[in-house]
Amino acid sequence: MTPNENKILKIIETEGGESTVGKISAKMRMETNYIRIMLRSMGENNIIDLYRNGKVVIRRKGFRESGKEGKQINGLKRYLDDLERGKTF
Repeated sequence: MTPNENKILKIIETEGGESTVGKISAKMRMETNYIRIMLRSMGENNIIDLYRNGKVVIRRKGFRESGKEGKQINGLKRYLDDLERGKTF
């Protein structure tokens, strides 16, 4: 990943794992069109999901690239652990 893509990933992480193209563009101080090009590239590499409405969500691979695990992964792990112990929600 490029340094700019790493910055984008960090911005999305600070937003709780999802953000918008506009917010990323404002925080990076770059034009929205250029940010969209980088986001498309990141989407093709399965690092993020980019939706038509401008929403950007980090995928599992993106969390792994940043050295962190996503909330969904931790929640699933906890659910499976509790299932093994016989606990229910």
